[in-house]
Amino acid sequence: MNTTATQEELARDIWDSENCLSYSADGKRLLDAENFPSFITVKEGCEVICDNVFAFQDYMAGRRIGEDIPLEERSSYLEKIHLPNTVTHIGANAFAECGELITIKLPTSLVEIGESAFVDCWQLERVSMPAKLRTIGPRAFQGCINLYQVKLNKGLEEIGEDAFDDCESLETILIPHGTLDRFMRLLPQNLHELLEEL
Repeated sequence: MNTTATQEELARDIWDSENCLSYSADGKRLLDAENFPSFITVKEGCEVICDNVFAFQDYMAGRRIGEDIPLEERSSYLEKIHLPNTVTHIGANAFAECGELITIKLPTSLVEIGESAFVDCWQLERVSMPAKLRTIGPRAFQGCINLYQVKLNKGLEEIGEDAFDDCESLETILIPHGTLDRFMRLLPQNLHELLEEL
């Protein structure tokens, strides 16, 4: 699935002024967000959250163009989001550096989380993968330093390299009963001691 917003899509977009979001003409792809509020509701019928939509952008730090931005100031506005149960794909870096995002309920329809989708979401504490999820991309949750619990689903087929790297608070990775051997193959050895069957 291509999760990159095209110039053609952006030229024919539909603007949601309440949430400051830009959708494809058919409403199935969330293409972009600009100066969005801290709480977002994504429209029903949206299937794809495109690459970089809610990721930190330099203007969010309120500094002069070209000025270095310290790590502690690199945080997107987003604090809370409602994703409808029509979303199937979350693109690369879609929520990168959403440093105020504490929780997120992933939609039941989700099948793929893209590369670095939640990288450096420092406040994120727990995440539960929905039953239909098949793929977690490389570095998807890398640097989520407050993430202490992850619940993985039975149908998960692929966990990309470094998906949970630098998650220094991670205490437990919950997995379905009878799947220990499979998840020991899918996850790096340093995470095996955190696996706990339900």
